[in-house]
Amino acid sequence: MQYRTAPLTTQASADTSAGDARLHLAMRAAELGFWEWNLLDNTFVYSPRAREICGLPQDDQPLQLEQLQALTHPDDMPRTHAMLLRALDPAVRERQPYEYRVVHPDGQVRWVVATGEATFSTVDGVTRAVRYIGTLQDATEQRQLREALDASQARLHLAIEAGHMAVWEADLRNDTVSGSADLNRVLGFPEDAHPTMEEIRAGYAPGERERLQACMREALARGDRFFESEFRYGHPGGRQRWLLLRAEIELDGGQPARAMGVMMDVTDRRRAEEALRASEARLQLAQRVGDIGVWEWELPSGDARWSREMYLLFGLDPDAGITPEQAWFAGVFPEDRIAVDEAVRHSTENGRSLDVEFRIRANGETRWLRSKGTPVTTPDGRARMIGVNQDVTSSHHQKLALEDRNRALQEEAAQIGRERERLFELSRDMFGVVGFDGDLRATNPAWTRILGYDALDLVARPFLELIEPQDRAGASAVMACLKRGNVAPPFEVRMPCHHGGWRWIAWTAVSEDELVYTVGRDVTHEKLAARELEAANRQLRNQIESRERVEATLRQMQRLEAVGQLTSGVAHDFNNLLTIVLGNLDLIEMAVDEPKVRRRLDLMRQAALRGATLTSQLLAFSRRQRLEPKVLDLNETVQGMSDLLRSTMGGSVAVSAHLQPGLWSALVDPTQIELVILNLAINARDAMPVGGSLAIETANATLDDVQRQPGEPEPGDYVAISVVDTGTGMSEEVSARAFEPFFTTKGVGKGSGLGLAQVLGFAQQSGGGVRIESRQGVGTTVRVYLPRAHAGAAAHASAPASPHPAEPLTQRRFALLVDDDGAVRDVTAARLRKLGFDVVEAGSGGAALDLLERTPQVDLLVADFAMPGMNGVEVAQQARMRRPELPVLFVTGYADQTALAGVGEERVVQKPFRDDELERKVRAVVGG
Repeated sequence: MQYRTAPLTTQASADTSAGDARLHLAMRAAELGFWEWNLLDNTFVYSPRAREICGLPQDDQPLQLEQLQALTHPDDMPRTHAMLLRALDPAVRERQPYEYRVVHPDGQVRWVVATGEATFSTVDGVTRAVRYIGTLQDATEQRQLREALDASQARLHLAIEAGHMAVWEADLRNDTVSGSADLNRVLGFPEDAHPTMEEIRAGYAPGERERLQACMREALARGDRFFESEFRYGHPGGRQRWLLLRAEIELDGGQPARAMGVMMDVTDRRRAEEALRASEARLQLAQRVGDIGVWEWELPSGDARWSREMYLLFGLDPDAGITPEQAWFAGVFPEDRIAVDEAVRHSTENGRSLDVEFRIRANGETRWLRSKGTPVTTPDGRARMIGVNQDVTSSHHQKLALEDRNRALQEEAAQIGRERERLFELSRDMFGVVGFDGDLRATNPAWTRILGYDALDLVARPFLELIEPQDRAGASAVMACLKRGNVAPPFEVRMPCHHGGWRWIAWTAVSEDELVYTVGRDVTHEKLAARELEAANRQLRNQIESRERVEATLRQMQRLEAVGQLTSGVAHDFNNLLTIVLGNLDLIEMAVDEPKVRRRLDLMRQAALRGATLTSQLLAFSRRQRLEPKVLDLNETVQGMSDLLRSTMGGSVAVSAHLQPGLWSALVDPTQIELVILNLAINARDAMPVGGSLAIETANATLDDVQRQPGEPEPGDYVAISVVDTGTGMSEEVSARAFEPFFTTKGVGKGSGLGLAQVLGFAQQSGGGVRIESRQGVGTTVRVYLPRAHAGAAAHASAPASPHPAEPLTQRRFALLVDDDGAVRDVTAARLRKLGFDVVEAGSGGAALDLLERTPQVDLLVADFAMPGMNGVEVAQQARMRRPELPVLFVTGYADQTALAGVGEERVVQKPFRDDELERKVRAVVGG
């Protein structure tokens, strides 16, 4: 800050100097910086403290606006610039402090709070801001403390939730209790409930309350103010729980006056303990049933302990007083004891598990036991081994029998191998072995018989070279699939013969150890027979198809009762009409220069576009609109619509936005989501006839619960956008029908009932859903859940349309246009001719194919999707069979998602044509 001094000769000057000194002292004590902007010459004055806060050099060099803007964090620039404009606007003159970040030249980021006020004057007859004066304060530490406090409170809340705990406090004299919000959850009451002591006591199991009081009296009698106990408690719904009560008692005059503590749901722990006891009982039962005994052996003392089941395995009485050592030496075969001792020694030296089999004599019978053990070290350093013994006599006998069976099977396998070798040589099918490098390794004589090649000529020859070039792509794909270790489907190819001609071979292949084993069957005669049969049945199929078309038409008429298909059909026809209207309006505008006429044409265009919006709504709730999803930041979308929403709501409704920082990106159609927000906002406005408040909220949402009713999203990650109003709300009956098409509570002429239906249709078609919460007299919240855009999604988003008007192509080209509506065809042809095409028109799919056969040059096929007889997709398929490289562009009044599922957005134009969409996509598919 630059200060100027001058001689003071009056008392007023002295007072002013003293006031300036006090102001300077106060600003220094508060660590405030002073700044002044002279808007007449665009110069800035910053005090030393202000320069220090912004990281500027401490000198008297003048500052420029660009220099100060460069210090502002890029993410905060739009907001600070907007605040600046409002402060300098004579109609607003805002003086609100605003917080933003500055970036020092060394990269350090600091939070600052700026407060300023502009002074205004009349310059050249216009009122404008001439000076902007204010203060600057470093708020980094305060913001860090605030963030740390929020994080601490969040961790405390998380700890309470993770522990299923609730904090409570009771007035024992007045018999009242209060607690945290989690107390209701632990006791089974709704979160917003205020249960009385009588309602709480009703949940105690018989005798539990008296036992808790006795525990408290015993603790006080011992002089202990703390006590805890577990007790049974029944939730209001009847579900029984185990709760742990920990309390501290405060005395007043020697009598309990107040108690406070925590309550925890320990039902799961109690159940786990009961399950452990049951598991131990089952273990003992399993030992008896499975002839399993448990033993412990302490090393190196040799002391051993056996379970009762161990003695029973050895045929001994557990209560006879026989030691484990005596039983061991008396029962185990001497030659097996040596092997067991060696196995134990090896296990203990290497710290590995023991697994050994040995024989015993039990009740005069030879038995086989399997011993498994694990060496462990006790906390005091002693070595022990713990394990089990199991009677495996039956398994041992089965093992011997299995070995005999394996020897027999090996002999059978050798015989089968010899038979397979003979089958390989004599088979009429072509057997081959192909390496992953594509070369043939082995063939059988059938190759020579069918194709005429010598066996020596085939070995080491690439398999694909023996296939007709047109069929190699399919065979190559199968080989690649087998290399990846996947199961490959059968495939058929043509293979040329050594002496001319070719044969159809049907192949089946599997891979193993980097080799592909193939079996090929000559199906040439079957192919020829199939073609002859196809020719013989073609007339019959035509008759059947004719009948099927009649039956399909009848079924379609029956299905028209479904609202979704009805509306989509209406939208299709309406879009055709709008295409004619808008297209002819374009042609008329090019020929008319009269301003009044052009103004009326513009009114007609606006009306037609409103009709297009209505058809878009019909397609939305029937989920047949064609979306162009993009990776979108919904926070930016809401901010960009703020002015539009405020103007739409009017002065009686306060509009606010609550946007979550770090919001995930959503994969949605930008235009449709704006319409959704606007529809919901208008519905909310209509529900607040005397005014209120409207809030737009965004949040990241991970849903785990299943759908409660149709239309809600499935479990997964979503980006949620909510519209919250304080309007009249809805009853349960109205809320249940809110998303039904054409359902409305508004008067005649005040609503079509399509708004919420369009919202639901868009959300479900985008991969999300909608939830609605409403209470009469309180308000309504509508949450729209949209799919989260994961990494890589941006690569699949639709490219933005070019804003430049279309110009004629550099080279004259020919287009084949097929549309059953003559008026639509006329409009479309005019647009194509404007681009420089020579257009050949057809009114049906059959006529288009005939023209394609007779026309030598066709550079583009433009086909309407919905046509009687043969639709646009079928026409394109037939045309591609004749000319595989022919570019195809579809125009449609509604997008059937099943039929056009494999067609990219760049090859579909929605009716009515908007701006230069047709011209832009024509250029995309043909180039030029």
